[in-house]
Amino acid sequence: MRNILTVIKREYIQIVRTKGFIIGTILGPVLMAAFIVVPILIQFVSVDKQEKIGVVDLSREVFVELDKKLDQELKDGGRRYILQEFTIKDNLDQLLEELNKKVLDKELTAYIHIPENISEGGVAEYVSEHVSDFDKQGNIGQALSSIIIEKRLKGEGLDPEKIGQYMRPVRLDTKKVTTRGVERDIGGTFMISFVLVLILYMTVIFYGQIILRGVIEEKSSRVVEIVLSSLKPFQLMAGKILGIAAVGFTQYAIWALFGIAASKYSGNVVSRFFPAAADIPMPTIPAYLFVYFIIFFILGYFLYGTMYAGIGSMVNNEKEAQQLVMPVTMFLIIPIMLMTFVIRSPDSSVSVILSLIPFFAPILMLLRISVLLPPFSQIAASIVFTILTTILMIWVSAKIYRVGILMYGKRPGFAEIIKWMRYG
Repeated sequence: MRNILTVIKREYIQIVRTKGFIIGTILGPVLMAAFIVVPILIQFVSVDKQEKIGVVDLSREVFVELDKKLDQELKDGGRRYILQEFTIKDNLDQLLEELNKKVLDKELTAYIHIPENISEGGVAEYVSEHVSDFDKQGNIGQALSSIIIEKRLKGEGLDPEKIGQYMRPVRLDTKKVTTRGVERDIGGTFMISFVLVLILYMTVIFYGQIILRGVIEEKSSRVVEIVLSSLKPFQLMAGKILGIAAVGFTQYAIWALFGIAASKYSGNVVSRFFPAAADIPMPTIPAYLFVYFIIFFILGYFLYGTMYAGIGSMVNNEKEAQQLVMPVTMFLIIPIMLMTFVIRSPDSSVSVILSLIPFFAPILMLLRISVLLPPFSQIAASIVFTILTTILMIWVSAKIYRVGILMYGKRPGFAEIIKWMRYG
């Protein structure tokens, strides 16, 4: 046990003193916060820019109403959209060519070509150099649709305002019921689920790669031969895995403190600098979710960490390792690909079965817990299956590690690996 503790201490100190650990620990929560907060805040940041848009209204009935409807104001009180009508002088093609040139010369941001039969189903055209501003195109399209629908209703002798009241959409307010009560949810559950799973996925791969590289470096530098003169191969593997696990827990602890502080003060910060976002309800995260997150991180880390250690002992360099690591990595990628399905139907038979598969359980069971808490029997079964599989992987990896760590030269084949596993 003393030898294992020595290896744990060595691995822990060696990693936490690196610049990569320090920078990663600091940037980790910052990047995660930015990943969540920035897209939300962007919705409240308006593009403070006036745009001049040309209009060719062949119907001669839309321009005036369109100019009235596109009356959005900038912060300085000016109009965001300045519409300028263009009429045909000689022929339509020549006018459109002139407008194309004005757009290219930056005299116009864009122009709209409204056909004469717009009320009968004709297609209007929006022409610009920049056609990825979907907010602007949506505003223009909505304004045009509103104008044409009103024209059609008036043509049938109907009152557009009264019809609009009848057609007013029903608001659907999404709320989540839990043992704590009912709370409003506008996507917070999905965001929390996605972020937690992403953290688990990235950290398992990250620390697994650290184990892999550490084993390869020790093996290629022949340092392992000296180390193994004073301790057993299993002790070295166990100490390396546990030492790096301690690094992961340290990083998680720092991130948890950051998360607690952020949850406590973020509301005041957001309401101060972005008043419009202050009314967005922040989802509450139940304590059991953090407990299960730690449990499945431990299970996922040891399950995949032992596999990475075994692979590292079999190869001579990282290039060889990448070929063997791919199947292991696929066990982590597949549940990421299945996330959308599990989020949509967390209690379906397929989701239940997938979350019980040990190699998928750390990600998919955690995802199910964060979306819709499953029965404890399913969670317990998932944990037990994963523990049993982890014990099996530790046994297999220890057998491979014991022989492979001292083998050099040609990478062993499958038959030779089986022989290693049969040794005493």
